[in-house]
Amino acid sequence: MKMKYPDGREDSQLPDGTKLWTDGKGHGVMTFPSGIREIYTPICKKFSRIPMHPRNPYQTPPDFKELALKFPEFRKHAKQKLTGKIEIDFKDAAAVRALSEVLLKKDFNLDVELPSNRLVPTLPLRLNYLLWIEDLLESVKSVNDYHGVHGIDIGTGACCIYPILAARKNNWHFTATEADEMNYNCSLKTLERNSLQSHVTLIKVTPDSMLNGNINTSLHYDFTMCNPPFFDSERFGPKSRTDKRPLPMCPKSGGSSSASEIAVKGGEVQFISNLIKECQDLKNCVRIFTSMVGHKSSLAPLKALLKEAEVSSWCETEFCQGRTRRWGLAWTFCESITLVNSQMSTKSNNTKPQPPLNYAITRDRWSDKGNFSVLCVMTKILEHLVSLKMEIRKVTENKSKRAVEFIARENTWSNQRRKRREGKQIVEDQPESKKKKIDEEAANQAEEQSSFFLKGLLLVEEKDSECISLQMQWIEEVIFFEMFHILFLKITFYEYLAGYLGAE
Repeated sequence: MKMKYPDGREDSQLPDGTKLWTDGKGHGVMTFPSGIREIYTPICKKFSRIPMHPRNPYQTPPDFKELALKFPEFRKHAKQKLTGKIEIDFKDAAAVRALSEVLLKKDFNLDVELPSNRLVPTLPLRLNYLLWIEDLLESVKSVNDYHGVHGIDIGTGACCIYPILAARKNNWHFTATEADEMNYNCSLKTLERNSLQSHVTLIKVTPDSMLNGNINTSLHYDFTMCNPPFFDSERFGPKSRTDKRPLPMCPKSGGSSSASEIAVKGGEVQFISNLIKECQDLKNCVRIFTSMVGHKSSLAPLKALLKEAEVSSWCETEFCQGRTRRWGLAWTFCESITLVNSQMSTKSNNTKPQPPLNYAITRDRWSDKGNFSVLCVMTKILEHLVSLKMEIRKVTENKSKRAVEFIARENTWSNQRRKRREGKQIVEDQPESKKKKIDEEAANQAEEQSSFFLKGLLLVEEKDSECISLQMQWIEEVIFFEMFHILFLKITFYEYLAGYLGAE
């Protein structure tokens, strides 16, 4: 027998005197009239709350009571619990469809009618993707030499969800493609109903085409986006990879969709692989290519393919919304663009983002004036980072600019070994009772060290023939980053001023 947590109460009592309560450790406890207790695992696991994008308005869930009072079409799907709380059944496609329609109307002034036999776009995920695109464009805006944002949406779906949100929210322009006849017609009606034809150009394409031959290559586009079918149509069925792990099927919530929307031959890996191959023919007219990824296991083969394609830079992110996680990949062939992994969904918003650290090295202060180049400066810095046991990944590499990501999995710059040796000597001089307490503290410190993680981006760029700039950006763990940048100052700035950073 399993039981759920008592909803909103610490103690519940059944008619026969049996009491139900929770022990604070994720278990339900049942106390019988005889005094016997039994502990049960709850039916549903308790998920830790991972924040959405900090600008996503649905970090605070919508007020279902307010929606039910304001929209009759939503009211018929709303149910009131004994506690008075209003909820809907997220496994009911009609309820999820009604929720998306009323939120689009209330929050974005968009009049949308979603067909009952097509995929229902949930807004938190769609906004997470769009907000990430905003961040990418903001990070590279200095290389934008034309006005207005123009994106491409590959497979726009039944209501042009990304283009209409971006057009209404940011005044962006879009070229959207769609192969499904019903989706195409529904999207046309959506654009007409909301007077967005001037912002969105909808193109009917064949199922086996993506970009080539479908877009005007004489125009410049800021980005592409794509929400591909996640599943493999040839494996899409009641088969199992093991006896205990069934193949992933359609979404648990809002499960109404056409087969082509959720499954394709080869799955999302093959779909995005084809996109990467096509992108190489369009690298001169599109700045950033992106795609959503539905399964974490798909990331490794896709990143390997990006390396084979010799992209100038690429990055990834994670989209978190409730219990659902998706991932995003972005890549570019523009040597002037450096893409950086986003930590938006995995870190708390309580930490204030730190500005990048900037330094300048001039030829007259460099010890080896005959070998003053981006490659030489980066090589010297990497020697120090490698000596500190840091992992290095190249992001951008050309004659005038080089960028690398560095990852530290332990603190190797704060005299930790010396402190441990000194601590061990102190322990030897302590009585046994004191030693036990010290050992426990040491174990706690070791556990903290094992969870240590720091990630940053180092950018070395030639400003002119006499000056090379260094920039270090924090990606994850700002507290450790602030400690590390002191070391960085020492090895790249103070030692440089002393005249021997560039010395052989």
